[in-house]
Amino acid sequence: MSQHILVLYDGKPGHFSQAQGVARLLARGHRGATQIRAIRARPKLKLLNRLLRLLAAMNQPWAQRLVSIAYRCDELPDIAPDIVVSFGGNVLALNIALSQHWRCRNVVIGNCYSLPANAVSANVTAFPTASASSAWQQCNVSSRVALCKTDAEKNTRAGSLLSEQAERPLWAMLVGGDGSGLRSQESDWHQLGQAMAAVATRHGIQWLLTTSRRSGQQAGEILGGYLNEKNCLSSIVYQGASSPNADAYLGAAERVFCTEDSLSMVSEAVAMHKPVIGLRPANSVIRGSHLRSLLYLQSQGLVERWAIADLESYLPSTFMPRRSYEQHLDSLCQRLQARLSITESVEGEALPARPAMPEVAAR
Repeated sequence: MSQHILVLYDGKPGHFSQAQGVARLLARGHRGATQIRAIRARPKLKLLNRLLRLLAAMNQPWAQRLVSIAYRCDELPDIAPDIVVSFGGNVLALNIALSQHWRCRNVVIGNCYSLPANAVSANVTAFPTASASSAWQQCNVSSRVALCKTDAEKNTRAGSLLSEQAERPLWAMLVGGDGSGLRSQESDWHQLGQAMAAVATRHGIQWLLTTSRRSGQQAGEILGGYLNEKNCLSSIVYQGASSPNADAYLGAAERVFCTEDSLSMVSEAVAMHKPVIGLRPANSVIRGSHLRSLLYLQSQGLVERWAIADLESYLPSTFMPRRSYEQHLDSLCQRLQARLSITESVEGEALPARPAMPEVAAR
C-alpha cells in the first residue's frame, strides 16, 4: 500500500533539509511505495504565529479554515496525505490545522511551543524532553542526530566528474557564517584562507570550496585570495537562490570540513559517511541544544571539532565512529514508526472519511 507524505517548510534550507530527512526516513520504514510532496508556506503576517497556533489547537473546522487562509503557500496536493511533516514555528500552525482537517497523522520537528500533546502524533527532537509532561514524553522521539535531505549515493554519482578531473585527493570546505553563537570576523576568514593553502600544500590535496547565504561577499573574496588552480579544483561562491548546491562536492570529497553554525550543514556532511571536521571562529559562544548536538556527534566519532586558528596544524585521523550515522537512522526509524503506528490505531477507530481540502492562498 502506498503512502503520501506532505512536507511543509518555510523556505529556510536547514528546515527543509531536516523535514525532508524525516520524510525519507518514513519512506524507508514503509513497505510499500511512498510519494513525498514538499510545499513552501509562510504566514501572511509572522506576528500572527502565536494566535494561529492557538487557533489550530482548538481542533475546530472554523479555526482550521482561519489558519489555512492566513497562509500563503504552493498548491496543496490533490490527494490528502497520510502524514504531514514540518520543522519551524512559521509552519507549525498550518501543520496542525491541515492534519486535523485531513484526519491524518503528523510529525513536528523541534519546538512545539505551548501546543497540547494531542495535536501532534510524533515530536522529533535531538534529545529527550525529560522535563515535559508525560503526554509529551510519550509523543517525543529523540533523534540524537539531525536528519537531512542528503542522498549519499546520488551525491557520489554527482561528484564522479570532479573525482575524474582531480589529480590529487579532494577535500571539501563548506562555509557558513554567523549564527548559533558563532560570529566570524575578517581575521577569521584570513586565518581560514591561510590554513586552507597551508593544508593543501602539506597534504597534497585540492579543495572544493562553497560559501552560503550566511557567509557574505567578504568571506568569499578573502578566501578566494588564498586559493588558486593548484590548491582548489572548484569553488561555488553564493550569489543567491540560483547558486548551485554542494551535493557534488560532498560526493567527490574524501574529507569534509564545515563551519559549525548550521547543524543541518554538519549533518549533511555526516550523512556521507566520511570524516567530518567542524570549524569555529575565535568569537564563538555556542550554548544549549546546538552545543549538545555537536558534542554528541564528537563523542560518537562522527565529527572532529577544530578552532579555525588551529587548522593549519591539522593532521588526518582514522575515521572510526563508535556508532554510525546509519545506525542512528535505523534506531530512529523503528521508534518513529512505532509511535506513528500507535497513533494510527488509536485515531483510526473513530475517524470518518477525509473531507475535501481547505483553501489556502497561493504564494
